Amino acid sequence: MRETGFETLLMVGDKPVPPKDAENIVKAYEYALRASSKITHNPDNPYVYHSIDVAEICMKEIGLGPTSAICGLLHGLVVNNLIDDEEISNEFGKSVAEILKGYKKVSELRTERLSFQSEAFSKLFLSMVDDMRVILIRLAHDLNDLRNLDLIGDRQDALIQEVKYLYTPIAHRLGLYKVKTELEERVMLFEHRDVYEAISTKIRETKAKREVFIQDFIRPFERELMAQGMDFEIKWRTKSVPSIWAKMKRQNIDFEQVFDLFAIRIIINSKN
Repeated sequence: MRETGFETLLMVGDKPVPPKDAENIVKAYEYALRASSKITHNPDNPYVYHSIDVAEICMKEIGLGPTSAICGLLHGLVVNNLIDDEEISNEFGKSVAEILKGYKKVSELRTERLSFQSEAFSKLFLSMVDDMRVILIRLAHDLNDLRNLDLIGDRQDALIQEVKYLYTPIAHRLGLYKVKTELEERVMLFEHRDVYEAISTKIRETKAKREVFIQDFIRPFERELMAQGMDFEIKWRTKSVPSIWAKMKRQNIDFEQVFDLFAIRIIINSKN
């Protein structure tokens, strides 16, 4: 059995959260711990672990603050009607109560036929909340479920549809590109594991050749920028497996015919 590890929520970067927030995080964790026996969850991943993971994603990966971490710890209690708005407001403040009220509302939406109306549904979905943290906490919840897909039983197909047609576009719209990529990759692994693994293998096999090409490509830019006295950095990355596969399907080509497998970014550090 893993250690609960909620202490990571008491730090933002290398600094401790403010004392009042720390007090509420500890209190929310204690609520989640007490509720674990009352919330139906996989015995290999008790609710308290799930709630901590969601809170950590909110703070450490999405970049939200302690209030969202508190909501992440409490979200299951609200959905399962183990705590009411008045108690949340009294114990944790009105902001937490309002966010969790919104969270419960969006969690009750039916998304079974989402693929047929995803764009219209996304607009409706986003218009339902006054605080974007509601959406981001739900995104953190779904991301954690994706990471533990084998533990959620018969909810797998519904989760995949919700992530694919709702939360991946939202992550893209909000500029959460790292989260978006992980969502896409985990969905593809579920739906098309053989294709994902085949493309991943080819990416690994061509890595050395690609890196030589990239170094040759960026060297003239480096020389010119240095000659101009620029303060700069050049970053590059291989495109994700889902984006490569999307291009293969769109253009009806094989992996070997995809020539833009990587992206390069030149960042100029300027005071102006």
